[in-house]
Amino acid sequence: MAVRNTRKIVAIAGVLAVLASAAACGSSKKSSNGNGATNPVTSASSSSAPAKQGGVAHVAEWPAGSSPDAIWPFMSSEQLSTQNAGQFQYYFYRPLYFVGLNDKLAVNYDMGPAEKPTWSADGLTITVPLKSTWNWSNGEKVTGQDVQFWLNMMKAEEKNSGYYSPPNAAAAVNYLPDNVKSTTVSDSSISITFDQQYNQNYIVGNALQTVTPMPLAWDVTDGNGTKGKCSTDTLTSPTLQADCDAVWKYMNAAGKDVKTFASNPLWKIVDGPWVLKDFNATSGGFSIVPNTKFTGEHKPVLDEVDFVPFQSQDAEWTALKAGSTAANSLQIGVFPNADSPQYNGDNLQAGNPLLSAGYDVEKGPLLDSIGYYQVNFGSKNHGNLFKQPYFTKALQDDMDQTGAIKGPYKGWGYPTTGIVPGYPDGNVLSPAAKAAAATFNPTEAKSLMQAHGWDLSTTPATCKTPGTGDNQCGAGINAGDKAEFTLEYPSAHSAMDTMLASYKQTAAQSGIGITLTTKTQNTLGGELVGCDPSTPAGCQWDAILYGGWVFSLNPTADSLLTTGAGSNIFGFSDPKFDAAVAKTIKSSDPQAWYDYEAYASSISLPLIFMNNDIWPFAVAKNFHDSGQDAFQGFEPEFWYYTQ
Repeated sequence: MAVRNTRKIVAIAGVLAVLASAAACGSSKKSSNGNGATNPVTSASSSSAPAKQGGVAHVAEWPAGSSPDAIWPFMSSEQLSTQNAGQFQYYFYRPLYFVGLNDKLAVNYDMGPAEKPTWSADGLTITVPLKSTWNWSNGEKVTGQDVQFWLNMMKAEEKNSGYYSPPNAAAAVNYLPDNVKSTTVSDSSISITFDQQYNQNYIVGNALQTVTPMPLAWDVTDGNGTKGKCSTDTLTSPTLQADCDAVWKYMNAAGKDVKTFASNPLWKIVDGPWVLKDFNATSGGFSIVPNTKFTGEHKPVLDEVDFVPFQSQDAEWTALKAGSTAANSLQIGVFPNADSPQYNGDNLQAGNPLLSAGYDVEKGPLLDSIGYYQVNFGSKNHGNLFKQPYFTKALQDDMDQTGAIKGPYKGWGYPTTGIVPGYPDGNVLSPAAKAAAATFNPTEAKSLMQAHGWDLSTTPATCKTPGTGDNQCGAGINAGDKAEFTLEYPSAHSAMDTMLASYKQTAAQSGIGITLTTKTQNTLGGELVGCDPSTPAGCQWDAILYGGWVFSLNPTADSLLTTGAGSNIFGFSDPKFDAAVAKTIKSSDPQAWYDYEAYASSISLPLIFMNNDIWPFAVAKNFHDSGQDAFQGFEPEFWYYTQ
């Protein structure tokens, strides 16, 4: 999820996706996955036996090869990931509003510090009440000033926030915090007045979901605890930039110093149900224990949860096969694709290869998401190629999502049909979006390349008809240029290896040469920056499969694809697209969504849609693990051993 404007960058199609802003309204949904099999959303079974107080649980970090690398919740776009947010920071620091518990796309008011908000009669001002019982572990109450602290930091450090989207004058819309005219804070609430009326579901479930109250003890400028002024400013304070710069510089450095995650007193001040016990800076493994001063609704049952790192799926599989009863055995792990059972909607345990080892098969969280690999319009080598709508359409036509789901993913997945998730059911889908749904059509892909001036007698094809006409290669493409690029993807994912090898072969038949390269998940995350004079490395990569995007309450791509958005690292900019997105933010009218989807389906987006993966989890038979959310985060306060 994510995201990167709301929740988190998450693991999709076997890897991390991007933490997201926007997602489907409604509750959990069930559907067919379109390949003749029942969608895995219908089956989940965690033990309902009575809880046993206490105990230590061991849980595999997921996906293999990834681990947290940021503890301060004010994250940059590079840091914004499921591993940092929903599988780490949210244990300690709760967002203002929590969304998606147990796959239900709704605001969970019992999971965070804020009560249900109220709106003024003119629809411009939202008042967010803070729970009187919700405290920091240092004894201070979570107040409106803590929320103001975050808004101030975001306003001052826009360029350093993965959640930030710049104002769009052409579309006449501003995003948080630029759309805030004024705030009024007290110990018990914060009132926020906006510059115009917005879709209220968007404000709560998308915008304010990205806000994490910060304790005033974090308003410091050095390791000596020198007090800063960022938390006490207003959004219009003339010294806001300087005041918050000093705090950001220190806190950002501390927030990524993995060696001191467990020892720095800053991170001991928590308002969530857990506190970090230890963190291995080398392996990325860590342990959490209950926050004994937690004042929220859901207190932990377990005494400790140890998150165990694995560098490969094979290593994790070896640990799972050893059984669930040893002292340090895993209570929760993930089946490698190669060893997972074929999905069976009638009997999830059918073919369970870990039955004798003491594990049940359970589904991972269902996501309201889009899976994709991303292409770089700013690539110095192939950006002009990616900007051609016919070329990205050919890349999409060569992607066999259904084949991947039925084949290497063994039925555990559902396709991405377009920019708004078509699966599971429930989102508003326009006739245009349905008509343009991503499908496997390699014959069309080959025809598109031939029709636009490419010589397919060799692979990669070469441009024989340069120019900008309807039957020519397109702007910036010269005679003799080759239809080729490099696609990087995460290592240690056998199903992905199989899927992409097939994709490469199919694309070759369309004249498109794809060089496949594997790297670790964290390495890929570090490469994902935009092409800019300040970040020249962002001009080097062609295409990266890092994951996908998980939406929150309104499935709009404001933080992902609008011009200058915090997570728009693709070099993509389209004023008409920005305007269409803006309408979904300002209005709940279905026509706004229809217009948005229709336009998005008519242009070249920097996303090649792929299947969403649903991971089969291995859960010890004596363990209850209902705490997961729709953004692939974990809520271990709901986990326990059974009696």
